[in-house]
Amino acid sequence: MSYILKRPATCVAVVLSALLILLVFFAVAGSAAPPPGDEEFGTIADASNAFLNSSPMIYMDTPALMALLDDNNDGVIDASDNPANDPLVIDVRSAAAYAGTAGGMGNAGHIPGAINIGYTAIDTPANLALIRSELAKHANKTIVLACFSGHTDKLSEMALGAVAQAGYFGSPAPTVTALKWGNLGWNTPSEPSVLAEVDPASPTNIYQQTYSIDMVAHALPAPGAYPVINNTTSTEPAEITRVADNLSLNLAGGPFIFPGTGAGQVNDTNIANYTVVDVRSAADYAAGHIPGAVNIPYQQLFATDGGGNYTNLLSIDLSKPVIVYSNGQQEANAAEIGMNALGIRNAGAKTVSLRFGVASWNNTLGMKFNTATEEHSYPVVAGSSPGGLNYVSGCSATKASLTLGTPVPHWGSYADYVAGILSIDWTVSNTGSSIAYDVALTGSTNTNGVTVSTALPLTLSNIMSPAGSAGTTLKYNLPPAVGSFHSAITGSSTDGCDNPSSHP
Repeated sequence: MSYILKRPATCVAVVLSALLILLVFFAVAGSAAPPPGDEEFGTIADASNAFLNSSPMIYMDTPALMALLDDNNDGVIDASDNPANDPLVIDVRSAAAYAGTAGGMGNAGHIPGAINIGYTAIDTPANLALIRSELAKHANKTIVLACFSGHTDKLSEMALGAVAQAGYFGSPAPTVTALKWGNLGWNTPSEPSVLAEVDPASPTNIYQQTYSIDMVAHALPAPGAYPVINNTTSTEPAEITRVADNLSLNLAGGPFIFPGTGAGQVNDTNIANYTVVDVRSAADYAAGHIPGAVNIPYQQLFATDGGGNYTNLLSIDLSKPVIVYSNGQQEANAAEIGMNALGIRNAGAKTVSLRFGVASWNNTLGMKFNTATEEHSYPVVAGSSPGGLNYVSGCSATKASLTLGTPVPHWGSYADYVAGILSIDWTVSNTGSSIAYDVALTGSTNTNGVTVSTALPLTLSNIMSPAGSAGTTLKYNLPPAVGSFHSAITGSSTDGCDNPSSHP
C-alpha cells in the first residue's frame, strides 16, 4: 500500500509490507469495566477473582502428585511410568536449592521432572514463554508449583494463576495449583530447617502459640477511594495483570509476618497496630479469629457488589499495615499478591500474610502440618537438569493475521522539522483468532538515503490477543532534497509454542 505523508514543501510516500505471525487459538474473557478514572484496577481485580474462584483450587496434596508421576506405584519416577497424565511441575526455589547444593534447606534436590523458575520471576515474559513451551509437552494442562514449605509457591501461584485467567495461555486457561506443603511434604528429610518449624518436638515449633481468640464479629468500615493503578500503556488484560503481579512479587520486604515477641513479629499485645483480614469462611471466622480481624472470605475478596464496585477491597482499612491470614498459608498468600498488585496496602508497608496461618497464632485453630501423616520420602533429583520422565512437545500452531494500519506522519517538534526528522506512528493489529507473543518491529529498509533513527528491534507488545493492537512511533532521518521514499518494514514474533517467526 502507498501512503502520502505531507509536510511543508515536501511529501513522503511510504510502502508497507504486511506482517504474518504464527499464533495459537485464544478467546478473550470479558471483564467488568474498571472504575471511573482507573484504567487497570478492574482488570487486575477480575483476574484475581477468577483465579480464586477457579476449580480446582488452591493446592494439590502430595500423594496426589506422586500418584500422577508414579503411575505403576513402584516408588520410582522413571521411563516405566506414563507421562501422559503428568502436570508441569515448577520448583520456585533458588537454583541452588533446586540443584541440591544450597545447604540447610533443600539440599536433596527437586521433584523429578520439575523445571526451575524463582518465585519472584514467575511472571516475566521470558519465563512465561518457557512455561508455554513446557506446558505444550503436557497433555494434562495443569501446573503444580513447589517451594520449601508451601508458602512462596502460593505467592507465585496467584501471580501465575491470575495471568492465566486473564488469557496469557489462551482458552481454556490451564489449571494452576501448588503443592500443599511444598518439598517439606514431598521429601521431608530434605527440609530439616522447615521441619523444625512444624515439629511438635522442636523448640522452634511455630504452632506453640496460644494467643487470645476473638469471638466478636467486626464490621467492615465504609469503602474508601480506588487506588489508581497505572503500570503499563498496554490494554491487554493479560499484560496489565502480568505487570501488576510481577511488581507485587518484587515489592521490598519479606512476604510474611511471624507470630512472636521478637522485632517485627506480631502478638496479642501489638495486634491492634495492624489491620487484620481473615479470608476464611464465615463459619471458621465465627468459631474464633484473631482479635479485631474483619472477615472477607477469599472467594469474595476481589468480587464486585451489585453495583459493580469492589466494595470488599475498598473497605479494608489502609491506615495501618495490613495482615491477611487463612487456615494455613494457602489462601492468604494468594490474596496477598492480588492485594498488593491493586495497591490495597498501607502507604508505608506491603500487605503480608501470617506465616503458617491462624494455627501459628493459636494452635487450637486452623490447619497444621501433620508430622504423623504428611511426611513423605518421595524421590528427588539433584543437579540443574529436571531429570525424571522424558516429556515430548506435541505443540502445533497456526499462522496469525497481523496487519499494519495507515501510518500517521507528523513532526515531533519544530526542532525535528528543522533537522529533517520525521515521526511516523504505526499501529499493528491482530485480525486473526490467535494470540501473538513478543511482537516487534525489527527493521525498516528505506529508499533515497532515508534512515531510521529509532533503535530496532523495538518490542510493541509482550502479548497481542485477537482484535488487539499496539502502536509505536518510528523516527526517520530525511536528507534535505528527499521528497518521497519507500519503506519495507520487517518484524518478528513468537507463537503459543514459543516458535520464533520473522516477517515478512
